[in-house]
Amino acid sequence: MKSRFCTIVGWICAILVAAFNLFAAVMKFMPVAPGSDSEIMMQKLGITMTLDHALGILELAIVLLFLIPRTSTVGFVLMIGYMGGALATNLTHGFTNMQALPIYITFLLLMISATVRNPELLTRLKKGSA
Repeated sequence: MKSRFCTIVGWICAILVAAFNLFAAVMKFMPVAPGSDSEIMMQKLGITMTLDHALGILELAIVLLFLIPRTSTVGFVLMIGYMGGALATNLTHGFTNMQALPIYITFLLLMISATVRNPELLTRLKKGSA
């Protein structure tokens, strides 16, 4: 049986992860001024405007799945994959670990949230290693 404290911590972490990803998703729909820092970063990552909108829709869908308790396990797995891809893209396109720090923090919060909200994930991992 989970304690009330663990439940609160799990939800706080989930809300922080969702807020970070919602912000990132909404920013993908905002117009980018030519020559701005945002446009330079998108060019460095190889993201085009058409791809940007598709990634925003995908990110919104993943956040929705992650926040709904009944689908949170699927949302967690999809978010790990999405964030892993974002981290790999950043690191392979010349960004430093410090520039990718928000992604590392999101991973940590995601793990804490998944451990508390989806204990069956830990159970499955422990069975696989035995």
